[in-house]
Amino acid sequence: MFHVSSFVFDTGERYSLMVSKESGLPVYYPNLYLMTQLRNRSVSSSTLAAEAAHLVGLYSFCKRQEIDLESRLRNQECLSVQEIDHLRDFCQKNLSKNHADSTVVSISSFRKKTEGVCLGTQYARLTSIANYLKWLPLVLVTSPSDSFQANLKRMVEQVRARRPKKKNRNPKDRSINDGQIEALLEVIRPGSELNPFGSKVQARNKLIILLLLHLGIRRGELLNIRIQDVDFNSNQLAIVRRADDKDDVRVQSPNAKTQSRRLPLSDLLMKDLHGYITKDRRSVPGARKHDYLMVTHKEGPSSGMPLSISGYQKVVSDLRSQFPELSEITGHMLRHTWNRNFSEKLDAMTDSPSHEKQEQVRSFLMGWKQGSGTAATYNRRFVEQAGHKASLAMQERSGVRAPKEADHGEG
Repeated sequence: MFHVSSFVFDTGERYSLMVSKESGLPVYYPNLYLMTQLRNRSVSSSTLAAEAAHLVGLYSFCKRQEIDLESRLRNQECLSVQEIDHLRDFCQKNLSKNHADSTVVSISSFRKKTEGVCLGTQYARLTSIANYLKWLPLVLVTSPSDSFQANLKRMVEQVRARRPKKKNRNPKDRSINDGQIEALLEVIRPGSELNPFGSKVQARNKLIILLLLHLGIRRGELLNIRIQDVDFNSNQLAIVRRADDKDDVRVQSPNAKTQSRRLPLSDLLMKDLHGYITKDRRSVPGARKHDYLMVTHKEGPSSGMPLSISGYQKVVSDLRSQFPELSEITGHMLRHTWNRNFSEKLDAMTDSPSHEKQEQVRSFLMGWKQGSGTAATYNRRFVEQAGHKASLAMQERSGVRAPKEADHGEG
């Protein structure tokens, strides 16, 4: 019954509204919340769209349960514990467009392949809903009773209490191993028998993977690269933040979350970059209307337009679906791989920099703020892995071996 409508203002700003499918009109209070509590805080367009999607989930749940949320709150009545439990269960579901249990929701932000969604998505949904339920009564009720204020506080706390515990984000190494890197490089090689892509996009897709792998940049940074960012004289590439760029025709504009910086390019990578610009990209109709590096090669109305997020995702998806070695690979894993390789290179140096210096260099190359602590996470992970290897080597030298199967007996 509800969906998110995203569009671009003349100023270039991306915005999202929650819209009723029945009337085709924006839903008043959710959009008032998005405007006053989020847009006025200058959150990113992707964050705004995600928050709108979470509100779609809340109102869709209420529609299904025949709950008039605003009338309920105006009467100074809160959701019951049982209703909050049902809301939690609803937030665990896959609410994608084609899911059999989501006839009241059509929103691309809720895209999952399984029956349920990950803990992070559940956490985000319930957090957004709790924040909205805390705000909404303030604009609906002018003189709330003391008991209603107490019940309201309890309701919000109960919604938050039903969020899953966040998993530790740090211990798992999400990089790909050397064998997977070798397989990936062979798969994307133009002319390779394993290459799943048509000849017109093989050079582009190879360049996509190489830039992610060798520079460790994010998806949004990749899709925001413009030809003017390439310095062919110094072999450098500028990563630039361009929020709400008027020249970007994509409604779902990829954003660079990290800081602007200049990165060095090897001669080989620069050769691939120059070749794509002067040969493959130049031959695409419509590509000369703008200078975004990555363009759509498919014939039709979108030919030559800046490559969309969904177009990028299809490249990675095609790699995953056709090759078992790459079945779990994501573009962001190449960023983790860069960080692992960076740690190994520094550790192998005869005069390795201090951990403090390593964090400073890594933060610059990754676009993180100095002192944010993000770089230290990768340093700690590498030190932990190195410690495990050293410990195992010591055990082997001492004659400590894992017992053979035959040694496992009762008694």
